[in-house]
Amino acid sequence: MQKTKEAELKLLSSQYRPECFVNIVEEIEQNLFPTSQKNVFYKLLEFTNLTKSNALILTTHSPYIINYLTLAIKGYQVWQKILSSPNAELLKQQLENIVPEASYISEEDAIVYELTEQGEIRKLSTYEGLPSDENYLNISLFG
Repeated sequence: MQKTKEAELKLLSSQYRPECFVNIVEEIEQNLFPTSQKNVFYKLLEFTNLTKSNALILTTHSPYIINYLTLAIKGYQVWQKILSSPNAELLKQQLENIVPEASYISEEDAIVYELTEQGEIRKLSTYEGLPSDENYLNISLFG
């Protein structure tokens, strides 16, 4: 009986392969210092980048996470510019000190929404592909 069940599971799993992984993380910053938030966030981006069809959805109250997202997008933009540079390897290493290459994200692949105290959900505006600093979270924190 056990061998039959194992054979059936093996047959079933061979027919269905996961094409994507959707990772949903709520309040990623909970109980983490900013550096730990960055490390966890960049690892999540790295995992998401393994397959084009993967997705990462997260909620946060942390301005650090938005800043790290901005750095990951800017890292991608800078990487695109330095690819054809004669100093590409050196520049790539310097960029890697700021954002790991595996964690770069294109601005087309990032969407940020904000929720106001009134319950309104708005797409956050961007500036040159980067999340805008003029958002509800920053305004609430820094007035």
